[in-house]
Amino acid sequence: MQISMFAVVAFLMGAILSVYLPMNSSVSRHLGSSMAASAVFFVVATITSILILIFGGEYHSLAKLRNVPVYLHVAGIISAFFIVGTTFLIPKVGARTFFILLVSGQILMAMVISHFGVLESPQDPITLKKTLGAILVIAGACLSAR
Repeated sequence: MQISMFAVVAFLMGAILSVYLPMNSSVSRHLGSSMAASAVFFVVATITSILILIFGGEYHSLAKLRNVPVYLHVAGIISAFFIVGTTFLIPKVGARTFFILLVSGQILMAMVISHFGVLESPQDPITLKKTLGAILVIAGACLSAR
C-alpha cells in the first residue's frame, strides 16, 4: 500500500513539474530575464522551505549541517542552473520538447546512477530488459513529439 502511495505522489510530482517549470518561464518573459526569474523563484522557494521546516518541527535537523559533505552542496548550484536553464529553454524549444529531452536525460542518468550506486543510491545493475525499456520510453516520447 505504501509503495503505491509513493508511486502516486511521484507521478503527481511529475505532473506538477510540468506546470511549475513553464510558470517560471512565464515569469522570465514578464521580467525579461531568466536570471531574474530564477532569483525570484529561489527567494519564494527559500521562504517556503523555511516555513515548512519550522512548521514541520524539523528545524533541529540543521544542527547536523556540518556533517554534510561539502560536495553535496553542489546540488544547490545545480538547482540554480536548472531553473535558469528551464526559464531560458522552454520559450526557445517549447514545453513538450523540453520535457521529452529532460525525461530522456533523467532516464539515462538514473540508469547510470543506479547501476553504480552513486550518491548512496541503492545499486541496481543495468540489464538488457531495463535498457530496452528506457529505449521504448524515450522512443515513445520522441514519437509523441512528432
